[in-house]
Amino acid sequence: MVVNTPATGDIAAMAHEAHETPARYMADLAQALIVAASPINRIVLSRIAERACLKTSAHEPAKALGALTVPDKSPGLVIVDIDAGTSGREDLFAHLSERRSASPAKLPLVIAVVGALEAASLPGLIFDATVVRPVTPETLQPVIERLIADAKA
Repeated sequence: MVVNTPATGDIAAMAHEAHETPARYMADLAQALIVAASPINRIVLSRIAERACLKTSAHEPAKALGALTVPDKSPGLVIVDIDAGTSGREDLFAHLSERRSASPAKLPLVIAVVGALEAASLPGLIFDATVVRPVTPETLQPVIERLIADAKA
């Protein structure tokens, strides 16, 4: 009896392929990541997301990329407060774009919070919604709820 066994290189390729499956990028729509340079903005945005029944994790932009790479805590929604002082956001945007392209449902959902002048200069491909400052529960919470409902449908 002849048993076909894959060559060593094939096993390594299969293991790598299994490691890169979309399941690795599964996002939890009950979790939200808040990214803001200002601690006050992180708190305000977190409270609004919590009113929409989401579990939140708030980070400054430098630490947000690390929070996105935690295997079992992948957020289904990311809210990014973009201001002139936000540095390193290109890396964050690149990582979010990679995650979204690897996910069949285009998760995580991404909301940008911007000033009126910054709204036109955003890369539109990675944002599902844009909210212009000042942010209030009446402006942000319906956007969160609509995006989550659409993603679950």
